[in-house]
Amino acid sequence: MSAPAWFALAGLVATSEGPSAEGAPYSGAFSDVPAFHWRAELPGPPLPTASHTELAGPLLVGPHIYVGAANHDALLVLERHSGRVVRRLETSAPVQTMPVLSEGILYFSDTAGTTYAWPLGADAPRWAHPSRSPVVAPVGLAGDKVLVADVDDVVVALDRATGELLWRHAQKLDPTRHAALQLYGATAPLVHGEWVLAGFSDGSIVGLDLADGEIAWSKRVGEGRYPDVLGAPVAHGKDFIVGAFTEPLVALDQASRNVRWRVDAGGAWSPVLGGGDGPKPAPVLAGPHRWVFHSGADGKLRCVDAGSGAVAWVWDSGSGNALTAAVPTEAGLLVGSSGGSVFLVDTATGEQRWRWEPGFHPSGVTAAIAVEGRQAVLVTNAGVVTSFLVPPPARPAPDFARRPGAP
Repeated sequence: MSAPAWFALAGLVATSEGPSAEGAPYSGAFSDVPAFHWRAELPGPPLPTASHTELAGPLLVGPHIYVGAANHDALLVLERHSGRVVRRLETSAPVQTMPVLSEGILYFSDTAGTTYAWPLGADAPRWAHPSRSPVVAPVGLAGDKVLVADVDDVVVALDRATGELLWRHAQKLDPTRHAALQLYGATAPLVHGEWVLAGFSDGSIVGLDLADGEIAWSKRVGEGRYPDVLGAPVAHGKDFIVGAFTEPLVALDQASRNVRWRVDAGGAWSPVLGGGDGPKPAPVLAGPHRWVFHSGADGKLRCVDAGSGAVAWVWDSGSGNALTAAVPTEAGLLVGSSGGSVFLVDTATGEQRWRWEPGFHPSGVTAAIAVEGRQAVLVTNAGVVTSFLVPPPARPAPDFARRPGAP
């Protein structure tokens, strides 16, 4: 992945629309090409753009945006219609995870390794659990447990009510791993039945017993220079679909863990499921799913048949830089590049519908893009939060037909 740098917004149409008067802000569908809405810089002292990467994707909740910043010890609360900071939830280190909201409580971690349960609107967390290593992946929630994976290949389960440690799994890495270095990241734990699925830097996928953290099974998947598994596995039918950073993307039979198909491409994010009879938009990811959309570390987005592994189409960003997770919308797949732009790709054909032209100063987007209603919000590696809006539906034109007897 190339080193990100700061860039300016240019050549985009701005809108001045505020939040909706009724219902959710910007209610409606992300069903067309968006327009630039606003931009706001995250607070904190400047960082060298050659090494500055923002990993925390934003969370849209009602009129607010919750987002972390690489150089600010807090989870920030922004106005959704302007990007203005209205609150700071103080933490022990920068937050580089997307918060998870459940039953009015935000669950998130910071780069000091502390995990928080923070009720919406509260001045302090309900609990905060410290650990030794940075956490940059979203937590997983399962019943009474909060599941956390850190960058040192450790997964823990915390009591959801108290934050007490319930169990801890430290992965013993495969000594045959060829690369001496590992990527700065971790897989968000996936709960499937009685298993917690986690990926590790040696390319292994491990099924842990949800009750006690004991290993139920393990499968080596990742290959190449960086076999790290950073994207959580996705359950599809009788398969788990999972990829490693360098390669490959595979479908594993859930019962035998045998590889049913593979695609020789890698990525940093979970694949996205969508479509039914054809690769059509699936904003809510409603099944039955036939297609897998895979964001590649090589800058290519692939549409793969979930049953056979056959590649239906490949879209190339042309940058060679890693892509963010694709976000399915009614207008197509919204995807960012660490090379500096954001794209809208037709789900059925793989053709590019729209590209954000950020200007002359290169930067990039590494964090996940958030979409709700007609609004999309992203965070650039330069620490700039940017909002886009799909214009509201046009109102019917007034009927100016002449009245009977009028001249």
